[in-house]
Amino acid sequence: MTRGTSIPEHRRYSQRLAHLERQNFSAQKAHQPIGSKVVGIKQHRRNSSKKRISALMWLFGIILLVMIYIILPISKITNITISGNNELTDKEVENASTIRPGRLIWTAWLGQNHLEHEAKITNPQVKTLEVSLRGPQSVHIAITENRLLGEAQVGKQKYAVLSNGQLQLTTAQNTNIDFQGFENHRQQLEILGQQLGKLKPVIYHGISSIKYQPTKESPHQVILYMKDGNTVKATLTNVGDKMKYYPSILTKMKGQGVIDLRVGAYSYDYGEKSK
Repeated sequence: MTRGTSIPEHRRYSQRLAHLERQNFSAQKAHQPIGSKVVGIKQHRRNSSKKRISALMWLFGIILLVMIYIILPISKITNITISGNNELTDKEVENASTIRPGRLIWTAWLGQNHLEHEAKITNPQVKTLEVSLRGPQSVHIAITENRLLGEAQVGKQKYAVLSNGQLQLTTAQNTNIDFQGFENHRQQLEILGQQLGKLKPVIYHGISSIKYQPTKESPHQVILYMKDGNTVKATLTNVGDKMKYYPSILTKMKGQGVIDLRVGAYSYDYGEKSK
């Protein structure tokens, strides 16, 4: 064999040998020993267990912190301020809202929608209720009221009449409007309450008593006896809209008399004949 022919043969042999080595390495890699695979699985399981244990430790840590916070006095309400109440006392607002010293502060703040709903049921004079945090142990309760208009006898019970038309059982002494003639007319009384709720306090505070006195010509007639000595004839379904003009009507009257708001609006003195 000549030198020129031996060199290519040697090169082909080297290439063949390298190819066989690569195939052998790939086969070894594809057929790892079972022991190596088991070691890999165990390592994966150890890593997964560490992650689960870490997550559980965080969870139990948070629960423990919450429990400690609940036990500590700092989580309890110690100071309550109230605004917006004119007729209700602070104590009545507290009782209606169930927010009292010693209650968990976060339950009062986060559950205020429920508290407002319960407060309206407990005391219908509560119209709206909002709770805000004023410090780590202080809350503020802001309310608006359904104003107390007066009282009426319905059936055998005495009710407070509120500005939203609701009736609330009461035993208190009447200091506002005395509603008369509604013993068997609860629905009419509720409508009248809603109408009077449209008025400014300065107007309805000027009413001494209201008598339900329907007639054939005026089936929903009410008579309002004013503290200034005037008498107003009106219809209970629109008395709130008509009585808004009461102050301007007074400026045109020479003395005390009757103001008729049933149809239109006109007035005449007591000394004159009814028109």
